[in-house]
Amino acid sequence: MKTARITSRRAREVVAVATDIDVCAAQREGDAHVEREEIERLLDEVDRELAEEERTAAVRLDRSFLDARRAWRAVRRGERAVLRALPSRWDVADSAGEVA
Repeated sequence: MKTARITSRRAREVVAVATDIDVCAAQREGDAHVEREEIERLLDEVDRELAEEERTAAVRLDRSFLDARRAWRAVRRGERAVLRALPSRWDVADSAGEVA
């Protein structure tokens, strides 16, 4: 049975470094730090988005009350305008009835 041998000296050095336990552990630790930083960045992004959604919800809640107030006030103003216009319409109708 034949076993494969690496004949190139440089290739042997690369394989030796790649299979070294200490180098592999350091590489895994470096990868773990990169993953942790990525996870922390994602968590920070999610926290910012949640905080923004809370602020948006608070503004919407405040504005919904303001919009309801504005709508109610607009209705009242419209009713008052109609009531103010009624007597003048009756006066015109009464005067038109008197002429006829």
